[in-house]
Amino acid sequence: MKNYKLAATAAALACALSLMSAPAAAQSADAQRVGVNGKVLESIPLANMLDGGAARSLRMRQVTIDPGGLLPLHSHADRPSVSYVLRGTVTETFEDTGESRRLSAGQSYETHGARRHALQNLEQEPAVFIEVDLPR
Repeated sequence: MKNYKLAATAAALACALSLMSAPAAAQSADAQRVGVNGKVLESIPLANMLDGGAARSLRMRQVTIDPGGLLPLHSHADRPSVSYVLRGTVTETFEDTGESRRLSAGQSYETHGARRHALQNLEQEPAVFIEVDLPR
């Protein structure tokens, strides 16, 4: 059960990638992804493995956000995730408070629930992180 919770948290973090600066926080929810590349590394269908796992997969992917790239506002209301920053720094901004935090190589974070956030790379080098989530 502990490993499932860790995987679910990792997955939510990966999906939660939506970095933006304070001025960018006012951006509309329908902004387009810019300079973001996500590559699925592994995926396991969960339909017959977990209660309530129908139509879900446990997915791990590597996400790269180029310098100046943006993953626009989104939530993880139905797909919790956990993420781990491999290289660079991303800025995560929350819609409800406008607060931002910098996440750098070696740091992990989790994302779940209806709270919307965005990720942005404000640095001069690509930011790369691993995200584990439970997409439908």
